[in-house]
Amino acid sequence: MSETINLKDKNCIADLNVAFNDIAREHPNVIAFLEMYCGFTTPLNISDPNEISYSSGKRDVILMIKTLMRNDILPEQIAQYYERNL
Repeated sequence: MSETINLKDKNCIADLNVAFNDIAREHPNVIAFLEMYCGFTTPLNISDPNEISYSSGKRDVILMIKTLMRNDILPEQIAQYYERNL
């Protein structure tokens, strides 16, 4: 993997997919920790806008990782999404 992360590059996306899936297979507690810490399955029971923003940012991290881990979406499709939206 290169030192620069480029989400518009299908090869970078493919490398991240392999890396995250290796981590999930070899160290499942890492992914479980990120899911728990980032609030992957925890509803927000807060009304403070700053807390909502912070929690949303954490949730975005685990959602991005989970997206990169998917095998039913091609790296080209993810790269195309970021090509249009970054």
